[in-house]
Amino acid sequence: MRETPPSTLESERTEQRRVLSFADGWKRRARALRRRRAGKVVWLIGAAVLVLVLAWLALWSPLLAVTEVQVSGTTPAVRSLGKSVGGQEVGRSLLRVDTAGVEGRLEEDSRVADATVRRGFPRSLVIEVVARVPVLGLQKSQGKVELVDVSGVTIETVSEAPAGVPVVQGATGVASGDGVNATVQVMAALPESLRTRVRDLHIDDSGSVSFVISATRIVWGPAAESELKARLVQILMSKKPKTIDVSAPETPVTT
Repeated sequence: MRETPPSTLESERTEQRRVLSFADGWKRRARALRRRRAGKVVWLIGAAVLVLVLAWLALWSPLLAVTEVQVSGTTPAVRSLGKSVGGQEVGRSLLRVDTAGVEGRLEEDSRVADATVRRGFPRSLVIEVVARVPVLGLQKSQGKVELVDVSGVTIETVSEAPAGVPVVQGATGVASGDGVNATVQVMAALPESLRTRVRDLHIDDSGSVSFVISATRIVWGPAAESELKARLVQILMSKKPKTIDVSAPETPVTT
């Protein structure tokens, strides 16, 4: 049998060591890769758990639950309404409160002109409610009075008009729809300093409006040119006449 030369044996051993070293290195790299992958998985799981915990704390835990409803409003009625509607959110996480939805529920009430709802961290809901302001009352059947604002929106029906709110009557005692629209235009044109002093408000079948401010009878006529008529009345009132007739605003008459 032919013997293998020593140099060849040494080469084979070197090659075997190289192969074993490569295999061992590959195994080490594979283990390191598995460790990195496992580390990433652990990190991702930890991050997901953290997000879930934070979400629970923010949205469902008592940490940010509404415990107080702060309401400001221009009348006691709308303040009470704000407390009632806002109170439905007590116990809910402040982040889960639908502020636009709360505003919408408030503004569904005809007494409300505008509502603003905001979050007052950490646990308060802040509500601001602006009430519609009646500028006139409409005499209805059975002695009731329908209150209307400057935009012609019906606010509510009451047994008696508030102080300073004139009640309009038509020729038959109840103003018609057209008469209501005309009277609203007249009241909207008057400055507040005069509007709050209006009384004995009437409209006849022809749509002619008349009323009293202080001791002066105002014959307004139809609602047309109301802005011009309002300016004339404001100027002529300084003379304290018994009557101001601006039904033809180009030629106003005082007596």
